[in-house]
Amino acid sequence: MKRPTAAAASRQHVAPYSRLYVLFTGMERVASLLDCVAGWAVRGAHVRLAGLAPSASLPDSNRRAEHNFSHRITLAATLEAARELLVLRGIEADCEFLGAGPDSAARNEALARAVCGWKADLAIGAPANPVVLAGETDCPVLLLPTLTARHCSVPPRRVFVASDASAASACGVREAARLAAPGTAVRVGYLACDPAAAQHPEDFDAVILEAQRNGESAAHAIIQAALQWRADLLVLGTRGGHEGGRWRYASVAADVAQRTVLPLLLVPQGAKTPMQA
Repeated sequence: MKRPTAAAASRQHVAPYSRLYVLFTGMERVASLLDCVAGWAVRGAHVRLAGLAPSASLPDSNRRAEHNFSHRITLAATLEAARELLVLRGIEADCEFLGAGPDSAARNEALARAVCGWKADLAIGAPANPVVLAGETDCPVLLLPTLTARHCSVPPRRVFVASDASAASACGVREAARLAAPGTAVRVGYLACDPAAAQHPEDFDAVILEAQRNGESAAHAIIQAALQWRADLLVLGTRGGHEGGRWRYASVAADVAQRTVLPLLLVPQGAKTPMQA
């Protein structure tokens, strides 16, 4: 269902985020990561570049310890190079390493503490559990998937937002509207509900996505619809990984995060935009 686009074309676009927490693991596309930072950071933004690498614990073999040490040295060089590149773009940044061992739960906890401590309004990277991170920090997470994934265009020109008409997914629609630049096409995909009856900005398209009542089917429907529409950014609202934080069709956001090849912006229901703050 087509909506007028005059309002979207006439508004002035402002880069939406002022405190960015950028995660490096050594597996990301550094250029794409820095393009996102430069494109979505307001003038005068505060940026922290964080390295997440396992440290050797006592049970580790010498070979494992040497590998971890080498990885840390390489990651430190990457962080410093990224910081210098941001400075050339007029963006000041600092660097840190997260002190966490090889245990995934400890690493996730350390990352959540760091994002909260930085008071970030956007986390960028490829954390192991992005939905849980968004829910625990109330901070939007821009997931940039594997090295074979699509490049993240900044600002995005075609934004696909999935919704089940819940309050949580409505947060994703509002955030997509906030970050959309003039001329950006935004489409809202509703899971098995009537888009005419659902509330969404009038300058967006709306389509119905048919899916069975399980997360895997819904995730497949969302990703396929976004790819067929040639989206360059996928947006989902979520209540995070806590109990009660599941969509009407099961844990859709987590399934999408595991499967997507598109950059994915996860917007937790508790997130506060700069305007709300």
